[in-house]
Amino acid sequence: MAYVGTPIDTRNTFQSLQGKRFNGDGSTTDFTLDVAPGNVLDIEVFVGNVRQDPNSAYTVSGTTLSFTGAPPSGTNNIYVVHQAKSVGTIDPPATETIAKTFSGNVTMSGTNTLSGATTVSGALTASGGATISGTTPTLTIGDAGAEDAKIVFDGNAQDYHIGLDDSSDTFVVGLGSALGTTSYLTIDSAGHARFPNTSCFQAHLASDQSVSGSTSATVTMNTESFDINGDFNTGTYTFTAPVTGKYILTTGVSNFAAAGGSTDYVQVIIKTSNADYNDIHWENSGKIGAHQVAVVADMDASDTAYIQIASHDDSSYTVRGTRQNTFFSGILIG
Repeated sequence: MAYVGTPIDTRNTFQSLQGKRFNGDGSTTDFTLDVAPGNVLDIEVFVGNVRQDPNSAYTVSGTTLSFTGAPPSGTNNIYVVHQAKSVGTIDPPATETIAKTFSGNVTMSGTNTLSGATTVSGALTASGGATISGTTPTLTIGDAGAEDAKIVFDGNAQDYHIGLDDSSDTFVVGLGSALGTTSYLTIDSAGHARFPNTSCFQAHLASDQSVSGSTSATVTMNTESFDINGDFNTGTYTFTAPVTGKYILTTGVSNFAAAGGSTDYVQVIIKTSNADYNDIHWENSGKIGAHQVAVVADMDASDTAYIQIASHDDSSYTVRGTRQNTFFSGILIG
């Protein structure tokens, strides 16, 4: 069964009761003990079987017992009993290779070395850096229970978190300290990685658009299928880059040339602030042309991109509406 009270000392720094006898001669006041007590209360002193007052009858200094008055003469008439007190100094090792369990809040300041399994129940505050070393160092957060687990990076202006959304078995990196509120990266148990807040959009021409021949016109992409981060403007048919980076931009445009016109060509252009990317298609009058343009565009923050169509020689033509015929999409990739 467990011990109640002070545990048994296993380092031999505590001793059992022991005693020492002296012969008084009526003049000697100082006697030498075998063991130095911690203070006067760690020993009991008897003279002629009468216990002496530790506050006035004697003092101790190291192994020297000094009486304030010389004890009378007698054989073994002075007797000293050591109590079971500390007779040494415990020097704990710098590193203890034992498992440790802390219950309640724990605060560590300065350099602390814990070797072996360490369990902390409650809040743990460490002032300074933390290093986990060894052959296979492992930091485990959680105890296999059905609960969320996270690490919060407490910043001055903004917090971020990394954690496990246990309800969906999803690894999450997000904004703020609350798990799952604004997730920037999610990885599910099947390994599917998603970036749900990455800037991306898709817009399309809702109905046919008539354009005069031999002119250039902006394709009126006036209907959004989606617009994550709100960077596409359906009033100006323009995408504005929220940050400097690389963007995949794609467009598909279908047009119908007017009957009776001469043989000509049509250009569909992704126009950005830095460069134009186009497709040129030769076609006969009265025929439908299909144009596809895709590019990884280098854009600065606030650069714009939109779709333009230009025909040569035809008197007029029509850009075909609906999502499957004429669309414009983009996504930030890095």
